[in-house]
Amino acid sequence: MTLRTVSLAEYGASPPVQLGGRDLTLLENVPQDRLWVVPTTEPGWFTVRASSWVGTVDLDTIRVRIVPKVDDLQNVLMMFAAVAGLADWSSRAADYASADLVEGTAELVLREIDQATRRGLIHGYQTREDRQPVLRGRLLMSELVARPWDSWPAPCRYDEFTANVPENRVLRAAVKVIRQWSVPPDVRRLSADLMVRFEEVSDSDLPLLEAEFIRAGPLNEHYKSALALAAIVIEGVGLAHRPGDFEATSFLVDMNKLYERWIGAELAARLHPALQVVEQEGIALSQRPTVSMQPDLLFRTRGRDVLVGDVKYKLTGSGIAHNPDYYQLLAYATALGLPRGILVYCKADGAPPRQVTVIGGGQELVCYPLGLGGDWSDVRLRLDSLATYAAALTDAST
Repeated sequence: MTLRTVSLAEYGASPPVQLGGRDLTLLENVPQDRLWVVPTTEPGWFTVRASSWVGTVDLDTIRVRIVPKVDDLQNVLMMFAAVAGLADWSSRAADYASADLVEGTAELVLREIDQATRRGLIHGYQTREDRQPVLRGRLLMSELVARPWDSWPAPCRYDEFTANVPENRVLRAAVKVIRQWSVPPDVRRLSADLMVRFEEVSDSDLPLLEAEFIRAGPLNEHYKSALALAAIVIEGVGLAHRPGDFEATSFLVDMNKLYERWIGAELAARLHPALQVVEQEGIALSQRPTVSMQPDLLFRTRGRDVLVGDVKYKLTGSGIAHNPDYYQLLAYATALGLPRGILVYCKADGAPPRQVTVIGGGQELVCYPLGLGGDWSDVRLRLDSLATYAAALTDAST
């Protein structure tokens, strides 16, 4: 069955569309901060409204396609690649400059998983407790004492060298998600090949939670980019799948969070080793009781914080931030005892940075616009300028 496609822009609204009962049932499973459905005066007709989440949601009769306000989707895909630490995606991203974001993301993620696992899956030791016909590992004496009549097969605890480790379960979960999407045949074939590669790996009940607890090390270093992309895919699945009920597929990405991660990754790469860029580190705003905050960016040198930053994905029309954003940055600077902070805004035009000086405290708060329009080479030049500007602000603070 071919789905009708309803397209709307990020933060935009669709024209009135007719939705059936099953469509509305599936839409109930979409988190409320991602997509809204507003009834019109005509029975059975609704307006679909988007937030900062972009991608697609396939329902029973329609496909809702939410496109970013960024003119060139290549730039959005390059943001994905930068967040994951990839450096060689630019040639393939160009193929999706005017295509569907989901198709481009699917190929990007699957090819990186393929590259990471082509020489074999990583293995690790997993502790298991099982009954074995021969003694293996350690005999569970407590179980024998509790059930002496049930001594065979013998209860054992042993370490098994297996590919069924959290890293592989997270990658398998991402591949399974992508297999539900509507993607080109060559991408679908790649996903099928990868599922065969992960056949000895079990499904994870909580793959996103497992991804958060994975710690980087020499064994899984070559998985780093694939795991970062897999986590974005898993996080972007917004519909619940209920056995025996209607099914739907979706992939939605929060442009707010993606922009924040991208700015942090790009600045960290450009300012290392002179400056360390720390993302989302908790700091205390008050003494007791403690009120904590998490600035988007902390610029640190020789173990000392020299600048604090906040990142906002808002397509503003001027070079000055909204008042609440200045208040938030001021709270960060005050709690850290810093003389200045920087707000990085996404902008479509090239307005110059704006600076305000706080009455009383004297802190300098700078709004730096960094847009995503134009060629990717132009975006990279803007990132270079931002890094240079941030370094200059830290020099003034030391």
